[in-house]
This record gives sequence, C-alpha cells and structure tokens, in this order.
Amino acid sequence: MASTETRSKKTKKSAKKKAAKKSTARSGLRSAGSIAAPAAAKKKTAKKSPASASRPAQWLTAFPKDFLWGTATCATQIDGGDLHSDWAKFSQTPGRIADGKDCLVACDHWNRFEDDYKLMKSLSFNAYRLGVDWSRMEPRPGEMDHAALNHFRGMLDSLRKKSIRPLLTLNHFTLPQWWLERGGWTKESNLENFLNFVSYIVENVGDLVSEYTTINEPNVYAMFSYMDGLWPPAKKGLSGYFQSMKVLRNMAIAQGRMYDIIHETHALKGFARPYVGVAKHVRIFDPARPDNRLDKDRAAEAEYRFNYMWTDSIHDGRLQGSLGKNEKFHDGPCWDFVGLNYYSRDRIRFRASAIAHLFISQEEVKDAPTNDLGWEIYPEGLYRLLHQFHDRYRLPIRITENGIADASDNRREEFLMAHLQQIARALNEGISVEGYYYWSFMDNFEWAEGYGPRFGLVEIDYETQARKVRKSAQSLKKMIAQARKSSR
Repeated sequence: MASTETRSKKTKKSAKKKAAKKSTARSGLRSAGSIAAPAAAKKKTAKKSPASASRPAQWLTAFPKDFLWGTATCATQIDGGDLHSDWAKFSQTPGRIADGKDCLVACDHWNRFEDDYKLMKSLSFNAYRLGVDWSRMEPRPGEMDHAALNHFRGMLDSLRKKSIRPLLTLNHFTLPQWWLERGGWTKESNLENFLNFVSYIVENVGDLVSEYTTINEPNVYAMFSYMDGLWPPAKKGLSGYFQSMKVLRNMAIAQGRMYDIIHETHALKGFARPYVGVAKHVRIFDPARPDNRLDKDRAAEAEYRFNYMWTDSIHDGRLQGSLGKNEKFHDGPCWDFVGLNYYSRDRIRFRASAIAHLFISQEEVKDAPTNDLGWEIYPEGLYRLLHQFHDRYRLPIRITENGIADASDNRREEFLMAHLQQIARALNEGISVEGYYYWSFMDNFEWAEGYGPRFGLVEIDYETQARKVRKSAQSLKKMIAQARKSSR
C-alpha cells in the first residue's frame, strides 16, 4: 500500500514502538503496532449482512460507460532489482522492517510484467496506476540508465496493446539514495534535480502515457519520514516537524513546476493533451466524543492539516497554512483532477499531555469492523470525502487507491462492494467520479510492515513468485461486467 503501514506489534517491543504509537496518534494514521482489532470486531467483519448477501445489482447502473475500472501498484513495492534507492538501503538496515526482509526482489514484477499484465487484462481492468522510480532511471547523479528507460517503455507499450490505460505516478515515496543524502525534499535548491528527471521521463514516454499523478501522498511521506522516524531518512522530534513542513512546501512548489513541464512538453512534442493530478491520502477525522468541544476542535485541526492544507495550496497556487503566508508559487491551480487514496477514519480525542502532537490523540477502535492491520472499515467515509472534495475544488475525482489488508480473503469482496456502492451513491448525486483503482493488484512489500499485510487481488508466494488470483478478484470482475452491461 502507499501510505499507512507502521510497525507490527509482533516485532515492536522496544522504545521504538512507544515512539511509533505516539507519532501515529499525532498523525491520525492507524498503527498496526498500537491498535489491534478486538476479537468482537474481527468476528463482525467476517459476517455478511442480508442486504449484501443478496448481491443487488441495481446500484451498478450508476457507473457510466466510460468509467475507469482500475488497479494500482508502486514500483518499489513490486518491481525488485533497484539497488540505488533510499528504500534499498533502508530495508536492509536491521530493525527497520517488521519482518526483517528487504525490497530488493519483492514480486519480481520488472521481469514478469508481461504475464502480470495478461492477468490484469483477464480480470477486465481497463486502467492501471503504476509508478516509475527515479533511482532506477538515474542511479547516480547525471547518469541516466537508458536500458531501464527502454524496458519501462516496453511495459507501457504492453499496457496500451492490452487497452489498459496507464496512469503514471512520478514520485511514490522512493528517492535515489544520492539525492536523499543531499537533503532530498528539505531543500528547495534540490528541486532542479528532481525536475530534470521529470522532464526526462515525460519527454521519453509522453507518446505512451498522457495521464499522471505527480506525487503520491505528500502528507504521509512528510509525516513518516520526518515526524515519526519510520521511513528514510528516519527523522523525528521537533526538528523533524519543521523539516516536514519544508518537505511539504517544496513538494507544492515542485507540483507547480511539474504541472507546467508536463503540459508544455506534451504540447511541444505533439503528444496527446495531458491530464495531471495528485494521489492524496485522505481520511475521515471524527471527534471521539461528538458533543465535546475540544474533541471537535482537534478533529477539525487534524482534518485541515492532513486532508486540505497541501491541496488548498496547489489549488490556489499559493502556500497555505504552515507552508507559507499565502506566497504565490503558481498562476492558479496546478492540477486537472483530484486523486483520493482512502482507507479508513480516525476518531480524535483532545489530550492535554499531547503537546507535541497539537493535543491530538487517536481513540482505539473498539466497536467497528477492521482489517488485518486494525484499521476501521468505514465505507461511508468515502462518500463523505467525495462530497467534501467536490464542494471544495469542483474538479473531477478519481479514487486512486482503496483497498484492504485481508490475508484470508474473507472480507475483500464485501469491502469492495460496500465502497463501490458509496461511489455509486455519489455518482447518482452528480459528483464527477471518473474511475476507481483498487489497491493493490498484487500482494507486495508494504514498506516498514514488510511482506506481512496482504492487500492484493492476486496472491503472491514470495518463495516461488507464483501468482494466484483470489476469489475476491473474480467477484470484482463480475461486478465490472455487470456495471458495463447496465451502465448509462
């Protein structure tokens, strides 16, 4: 997954676990190490309601004929073979990954993409969100790996031949180790290196792809890498907080530059008109005690900082909130569509002792179904967020990630149906939702969680690299077929 994995409680019994618990309370992100699914909740998730058991198809008529039925992955999490990234080094550092395993092989997708894409096509997908790792294309400063570029072009060409529309992510957390050592996103002067990479990719693959998500989950990257110490470069504390604000500021500035580079390059080269968005992790932040003024105030603060501060900036072309005093960095909006990554909600409680966390603490899930990582399953949150982002920005929306860690595959079908029904509800109310990308196409390396969580529609045997389509994937295929048959 692209965002919210922290530490498994099986491997975190040290002081690091306590720090992770504190940091995730501040962030509003569910921690596998600090919040486990209660037995009652687990039992609840295995049940199927009478309404869902009847498999009603009426709601599927809401999806238009041109709706994008997609799935999503991340290069670092599945490709293998990239030895020059910050995650290659970080994942080999003892104590950093929950299961002690690295990302150097992952799913070996780089070498198996053709078979994986055939499998993807067999499941009726017509869209796929994938990434390209800068560290693979430029392993050392100024040295572009043209063989890697040609290989990646082959991957994109294979998708096009199968009528699967690529949505290309240009930065999905991972960085070249050499760039991170120069300060990475914390220094505005470093942006030229990154923008040169962006230009190189767009110039060389723009004939094969016209849709982009520039940056994946900037809020999550800044938090886990600079506030919580869970991802490279593993910074935290007060100094890490100030660095995280620099990261978000520079990512916003880079977004404006990337938007212009992509549009200008496509026009200059005669490529198709591009469509540029971001993939933004969003959550529902509800007060733990609905009638408590302090809880409501802290929930609103968490919502603004996590969901809107960065996107308000790129929509206005001016740095908002803690990122800057309305400083202009772009002429107007620098995105064409909104990409939402949605997984769960957080119930927020005021805690006087949480000074460093802005008095924000996270209530433990006790009365709701959860996934294998203890995150609450709350489909209605997607509907609420679709309305909020539609009302705030008036742009087309895509669900660029939505999925469940479910090794048993007993809850995934129900999860899919429940969330798709909320999208149908929004579509019927006039909200422009263009597509849905399930996370993830296959099981993968889940960052600091390692290979434990299983989000995939396709099960991976990491010993043999065998692929097995899960039952829930076949159920989704049937839903897609029904939607296409009955669409307006």
